[in-house]
Amino acid sequence: MIAEALFDNYESIYDIDLATKEYRTYYQSEFYQDLKLAKKGKDFFADLEDGIQRIIAEEDQDYVLRMLTPERLIAGLDKEKYYRLVYKIKSGNQKVYHQLRAAYQQTENGLHILMGIRNIDDLIREQMAHQDTVDAMKQKEHNHLEAVLGSAAAYMGANLSQNIVLEQAAGHRDEKGRQIIDLPSVQEIPVYDDMQKWIAEHLVAENQNGYEKISSREYLTNCFSNGDKRASVSFSVFTQGGDVQPCRAVFHLYKERATGDLHVFCVIYDLTEQQQKEKELKRVERELQMSRLRNFNSQMQPHFLYNALGSIQEVILMDPQYASDLLGDFTVHLRSCVRAMANDKPISFAEELNNIKAYINIEKMRLGEKLDVQYDVETTDFNVLPLTIQPLVENAVRHGVHKRGLAGGCVKLRTAEDDTSRIVQVEDNGVGFDVDRTLKMAHEGKMDAAGILNVRFRLEKVMGGSLEIQSEIGKGTVVTVRLPKEKTR
Repeated sequence: MIAEALFDNYESIYDIDLATKEYRTYYQSEFYQDLKLAKKGKDFFADLEDGIQRIIAEEDQDYVLRMLTPERLIAGLDKEKYYRLVYKIKSGNQKVYHQLRAAYQQTENGLHILMGIRNIDDLIREQMAHQDTVDAMKQKEHNHLEAVLGSAAAYMGANLSQNIVLEQAAGHRDEKGRQIIDLPSVQEIPVYDDMQKWIAEHLVAENQNGYEKISSREYLTNCFSNGDKRASVSFSVFTQGGDVQPCRAVFHLYKERATGDLHVFCVIYDLTEQQQKEKELKRVERELQMSRLRNFNSQMQPHFLYNALGSIQEVILMDPQYASDLLGDFTVHLRSCVRAMANDKPISFAEELNNIKAYINIEKMRLGEKLDVQYDVETTDFNVLPLTIQPLVENAVRHGVHKRGLAGGCVKLRTAEDDTSRIVQVEDNGVGFDVDRTLKMAHEGKMDAAGILNVRFRLEKVMGGSLEIQSEIGKGTVVTVRLPKEKTR
């Protein structure tokens, strides 16, 4: 009767005589019948190994064998009412979670063990998905807290309803590793009112009254009651070196669901550093804008425009179709230059490649057979900043191949990828140059290398990439661009 009552929930139910080790099954589901396991036998534990090897997932076989020895099984049942195992059974190409549950059963013939096997795959996978969700939420909470505290001078958590400090720490350190703000420990001052009074008297240099008012429990409680979940105050503090610097405290208010107590999480920011970061960000933005403008100017130099249009004019009467194609290439190149000046929104490498080919077609009109360009493009399925690869090809043509005179030369464009990066390489067999000397003189303003410097600056600041130059005088140059995959999607 017990077995029949369990039939709906179990795949199989074994009855094992502890004295003789004989066993039989009361029931097997269709799934278990397909496994073709013995329904009865003289020694359950002797037959166990063959069944385990046939149906249990390989990674769980040793575990199940170890846990189902007679000694381990009896010891477990003597200790607890039920003995349980969870493991995976092979089912085609899938692995299905099952649970074994055993219990003693006194019968007329002596002590037996009833052992039920049930499919708990849906339950386990639901629990795993729930745990993944919980882990993701914990990671998100941790990341958010790190982001909040990454530039914080100090922070404090407190229970306002109970007037106690729960946690506090000095967060950010200055460039010399010193704490910007040094607070007493929770053990030293556990009371919230006392902690805020200490901060006001010992740290606050300017706007002490304002800080005391905003940080008070009465003010924050009223804020929350009025629907305001955040309050803030600006003030100045004494640093460890005795200097005065501006700060801002932000008080985040929330109620704890379990108790209904009002909590506050206070973060104190060093405004001096924040202002410096904002200033640096604006400087980088201005420099990026100027870099795009310089890039546009370097591409649209009058001599290039005049030479290209003049050459097309000469071709019109002799070969109108070729002239029309060249005008199309010139338009593609001009449009790319204008777009690059307007913004740094990434484009597909395929678009950049079209611009490169348009530029090469214009140059081949002038250089003819002296310019050989080879493309070894393994992938175009990634994004780049507009007008970052084309200037590298142009440098290879103008400063590498063109300077070889009648001998001409070859430019090779390659793309590839590895586990972390997209790689673009421009190689020429031109005259080569002293890389260190050229870049040093360019930084000093003694030589024009704006193209390379602008490209490197934009790649690093916008896409987190890198640009490496290898060159040997008389043999040629290789420029390698590496772009992180997460930035090129």
